[in-house]
Amino acid sequence: MRKLCVNSRMNVRLLNVRLPSGGIRMPNRSVLRVRNLALAGLASAVLSCTALSGTAFAKSGAYVQVGSRVVRIGQNVQVTGTGGDDSARYTYVCLDERIGNGGWFALGCAARPWTSYGRTVRATSFGRIEFRARLLAKSSPNGAGRLDRVSGAVDVLVR
Repeated sequence: MRKLCVNSRMNVRLLNVRLPSGGIRMPNRSVLRVRNLALAGLASAVLSCTALSGTAFAKSGAYVQVGSRVVRIGQNVQVTGTGGDDSARYTYVCLDERIGNGGWFALGCAARPWTSYGRTVRATSFGRIEFRARLLAKSSPNGAGRLDRVSGAVDVLVR
């Protein structure tokens, strides 16, 4: 086989190079060993990160559901709030209501931790009623609660 060589003076010349049988030059064993160890280390790091990433973070969420999105005045709307948090010992779900563009006021909270809370609300005025769920986290059942998460608002149209 012929190999093209360029020296420091930019002179180009062809050299005759003799390769081992088969024509393929193989790296020595130490290079192969280092490469295999590096690949094995990289693979184990990737696998450990993906396997443990599901358990490394606390999961929490607050959700609100309504029975119907459009009601007539005087009809009832069933509202249910649910939620939970892995990092809090006791979590309580509360429901809030807002009529029109007014402020939020509390409908109530669950009496026991880790349970959903539902209410039936009567539509008393035309327009829009919004509901949201709040998740309160407590370190003990009788301790003070802190606001952990607030759900997105769900609209109900009253005609």
